[in-house]
Amino acid sequence: MEQPNHAEQVQVSEDGSTVWVHALDGSTVGRFSKRFGLDVHTTVTQQMEGAAQCLHCTHTPPAPEDWQKFCELMQQHYGIAVNPNSIQI
Repeated sequence: MEQPNHAEQVQVSEDGSTVWVHALDGSTVGRFSKRFGLDVHTTVTQQMEGAAQCLHCTHTPPAPEDWQKFCELMQQHYGIAVNPNSIQI
């Protein structure tokens, strides 16, 4: 079985203000925004099976430690390594 390319699952905006993380089913399961905070969600597949949407959401401007938390949560929930140097907080 071919291993997923995590680089393809992590998308960074051109201005470095937002990071999106996509699960293998195509769901966007993570968003970190310098303006809006962080969202860590279940996959659409899980939601269709009855799971709640939010795993960890702040909806407020983030503190620097929120970026580290986001990277940790993506690894914990999805095994996706988000490079902590992807954006500067």
